[in-house]
Amino acid sequence: MGAFNNMLSARGVLAATALGLVLGSAQATLLPGSAQAQDKKFLTMASNPPGTTVGQFMIAFSQVVQKHLPIEIQVSTGKPATKSAIDAALQKVDLYTGAPTINWYMQNKAAMFAKVDNAPELNANLRGMINYPLGPYQIITFADSGIETLADIKGRKVFLGPPAGAATKVMTDVVEAVTGLKPDEGFEAMRYDWSSAEVAFLDGQMDVYMVPTSIPSAQIQQFAFVRDIRILGIPKESFDHDLIKAALKYPGRTVWQIPPGSYENQVNTEAVDTIGSWVGIQTQKWLDEKTVYDMVKAFFDHLDDIHATAPWMKAINLQTALNEMNVPLHIGAYRYYKEQGVEIPAALVPPEAM
Repeated sequence: MGAFNNMLSARGVLAATALGLVLGSAQATLLPGSAQAQDKKFLTMASNPPGTTVGQFMIAFSQVVQKHLPIEIQVSTGKPATKSAIDAALQKVDLYTGAPTINWYMQNKAAMFAKVDNAPELNANLRGMINYPLGPYQIITFADSGIETLADIKGRKVFLGPPAGAATKVMTDVVEAVTGLKPDEGFEAMRYDWSSAEVAFLDGQMDVYMVPTSIPSAQIQQFAFVRDIRILGIPKESFDHDLIKAALKYPGRTVWQIPPGSYENQVNTEAVDTIGSWVGIQTQKWLDEKTVYDMVKAFFDHLDDIHATAPWMKAINLQTALNEMNVPLHIGAYRYYKEQGVEIPAALVPPEAM
């Protein structure tokens, strides 16, 4: 993490250098490498922490892009994807993790966007680039917690996800469907961002940690290296509950199984059922066509480097890059996929291409 923070700090210095050049600062023009910085395009990216599936993907994407293109990407973490989507729609961030469910919520003024009057208009500013399987929602407790099923969380401290996050909405519905319990009525809902929640769970400040992530996940394995873990599942009969049926009807939602032995020191002896999710890297419609085309091309030209980053990334390929996508492609991404002969559904053709 320290190296990652140092990398971000270095990028901040480059960004400041470039800004000094634009403003005509004589002092900035004397800095070594300032001409090179001036030639680069600087982008901002909102991501999850590096240890998460989303964080791994965004780092791998940014590393490939920066290695092969004159582009510098400044990464920030901590905000829920719902907030990043709004920031992108307002041109406050260039690249961020989008999700089909979030786009659906925005399009329909639902869930956390129910009181955002212009949510559909904001969503119309967003554009897709690459989708990939995020993995299943994993519900983790330590094996010695006394919690063996979701019904056992009554009276316990539970992290459902960040406040106002899409993941939180899913897990809130799942818990209610399985147990009948609601946050702060049947159990204490812990309100943290992703990074803080990891630390709190490791420190014993909560009993259950829920997160959508890949199998295997370094994020989950770190818990198991401290103490044995148990993964809680959704009982098969609960999939007939209206809340879970509703959760599965949204774009990007699937049913997954987490097998025993997915992690070292996992005590489950049978597979557990849960909900899975697709996500993607998205942008806003104002980012120029060439930049997005070049980034998507660099990503797929160097897909072997992406696959080498983590085992789960081998599921990422050109044939599934548009799966579950429900916002139009960015015009630059659209041009790349057309050149590659990818079949593009009419709903994903950007208005800019018409």
